[in-house]
This record gives sequence, C-alpha cells and structure tokens, in this order.
Amino acid sequence: GHFLLQRACANRVPTNIVYGESIMKSAFKLVLACVVLFSTLSFDALGQQKAGASLQKQLVGQWSLVSFEMIDAKGAKSPGVEGADMKGLLIFTDNGRFSFQAISAIPKLAKDRLITTPEENKAVAHGALAYFGTYTVNDADKTFTFKIERSSNPIQNGADAKRVIQSLTADELKF
Repeated sequence: GHFLLQRACANRVPTNIVYGESIMKSAFKLVLACVVLFSTLSFDALGQQKAGASLQKQLVGQWSLVSFEMIDAKGAKSPGVEGADMKGLLIFTDNGRFSFQAISAIPKLAKDRLITTPEENKAVAHGALAYFGTYTVNDADKTFTFKIERSSNPIQNGADAKRVIQSLTADELKF
C-alpha cells in the first residue's frame, strides 16, 4: 500500500507526508510508500541533515495521513479504505508504541452505532481501519516493524508488519 503522511504540529498545518501500512492475506504483497511532496531530500541527505539522530527519534510524533492505497501481488491498486474525504493519523511514541487510524467520511447512522443496517455495517467496515501496538526500528537497514496487538481488521491481530523507509525528512515519511 501507499501512504502519504505529514508531520502534525500543534502550531502549524502539517506538510504532506507519505507512509505505508497494511497487512493483507498471503495472496497480497504489501507495498508501503510515501510520496515526498515538498522536499527532494533523499534518505542519505536526511542522514546528513540530522547527523546522529536515530531513526526512532526521527519517527516519534504525530503524522497526518494524506493518502493511502493498497497494491496487490499483481500491482492492482485499491483504496486503503472506501469512501470520500479520508483522514488518518499515525503516532509513534518514544517508548516504542504506535497507533494508526484511517477513516473516510462514513455516512451518518440512522439510529445508533449498535443498531445498524447491513448497508451501514458495510460502510463502517470498509470505511475505517485502525490498529495499535508496539514498534521496533532497525537503523542499519532503515526499517521499522509494527507488532500489531489489536486491529479493526482481525486478520492483523498479532501480526508483524515490516516497513522499509524510502525517504524521511523532518516533515515527511515515505515507506
């Protein structure tokens, strides 16, 4: 999948960032990528820019989701969640925890969240993805691995999801 995220800051609008995430059935290959919109710095240039800073220190914080799509083993693309106006957030803490949410503009439910129609159930199931857990970072191979504790997609519960960082700046993450 392709993810575009930007670093979220309390006192300014985040710049665009791309980051990847997804665990699919074994028939699908995970491809995670971020698109750098405002910077052409390569990963090596980042290393020079933030000399000595570990990958974990550079990842820590809040990243706003700009785009998210899945790519299957044959290269076909599909949205990470269905629906318009998708928003999301990826948070890395300094003690090795993470949280990810992607949610589209799900139509308002007729009654309440516990009394729904089959159509409303589908809109929620297809329009939202969230998971959390712990993560580890490998500076040598420029990767991080999510250990997913719980997900809105039960197939992900207990899974490891390795991500290869393609690009990382102070404001953008591509993997």
